[in-house]
Amino acid sequence: MKRFLVISLSVLLALAVALPALAADPVKIGVLVPLTSIVANGGKEMKNGIDMAAKDKKTILGRPIKLIVEDTRVKPAVAVSKAEKLVFQDKAVALVGVFSSGVGLALAKNIGKLNVPFLSTHVMTTKFYGLNPLVFRSGQLANDQTAVGNVAGIVATPDLMKRKYYVLVHDYSWGHDAAKRFIALAKKNNIKVVNPDFDRAPIKTKNWSTYISKIKASGADGIYIALITDVIPRFMKQATEFGLMKTCRLVSGAAPGAVDLENAGAAGVGIFGASDYAWDLENFKGYKAKAKDWNMRYHKLYNAIPCDAAAHSYVGAMNLFNAIEKAGSTDPQKIAAALKGISYDGPYGKVWICPKDNCMRNDAVLTETVAAPKNPYGAKYYMKVLRVFKAKELGPPCQ
Repeated sequence: MKRFLVISLSVLLALAVALPALAADPVKIGVLVPLTSIVANGGKEMKNGIDMAAKDKKTILGRPIKLIVEDTRVKPAVAVSKAEKLVFQDKAVALVGVFSSGVGLALAKNIGKLNVPFLSTHVMTTKFYGLNPLVFRSGQLANDQTAVGNVAGIVATPDLMKRKYYVLVHDYSWGHDAAKRFIALAKKNNIKVVNPDFDRAPIKTKNWSTYISKIKASGADGIYIALITDVIPRFMKQATEFGLMKTCRLVSGAAPGAVDLENAGAAGVGIFGASDYAWDLENFKGYKAKAKDWNMRYHKLYNAIPCDAAAHSYVGAMNLFNAIEKAGSTDPQKIAAALKGISYDGPYGKVWICPKDNCMRNDAVLTETVAAPKNPYGAKYYMKVLRVFKAKELGPPCQ
């Protein structure tokens, strides 16, 4: 009887120790992505990247990770409302994602009330540099970085350098900022721009014929666009149908979405631009192993073409997860402190968040969309890497 009691007590003690771990509350992360609207494909890629990061990380602080996903519909008011729900109702300890600069700036404006770290994996506006102690960027290149890469690419390519550029952007904060950054650098590098006040297209634009006619009438034989990623191949398809691409080359301030690039077919060939990532990095020394591993695993998990929206969302989420681990706490101020200076070495090298301005620095690629060689991802078209830029080449300096 005594032995039975000893064994029973031992079992109960073991269960008492194990149950808190088994019953540990998950660390809840609010994921804000556009799952409807014209950028639904890009939002799904972002969601996949963050989901893959959670699968790889498995736990934070010994607790499971719970992603709570909300659709922003690319509307600032909707995004703010969803963020409030995530923080105050769902008890999310941090927010990650966000596709649009307009949405990102609206969230940043409300971050004092939300009082949780917000890490964007996609916002490109330069207004994010040092915007708020709780606001971070670890994702798509900022507009100044993209402009530096694109201008360097134009200068180094005789066929692009000799052309006159028409600048066309989406009519909101990101597009305006992207245009101004490119035009300022173009002037310094003797790149001709025919409309320095640039053209602004409403986000809902589907028929590009008016803009195509204006480009033709301007005498431009080059186009610099800052259009939402999912829209780029659609613009190219219509521009090709109207004969514009027979005389023009196109440089983009954002990378085309993988699904839309496939849908555009041959009309999507010839998009030139700088971005974080392309799966072609698996063929480049210094990136091969990690890029190939990430590409293959992403394709297997989601039966989708590896793409930059998913890649930089994955890396951004990993930086956030690791910062919470480093903080040893879900306290917002401690997480924010841990995010400063954190880095993750992933599919496109080291991505480091500068403690000076809360925005990342990383290597990037200059690409041109072309017909794809045989590949394991089923891609018919892809972003071929022309050049790799080191982080210090793109800037800005972090001192």
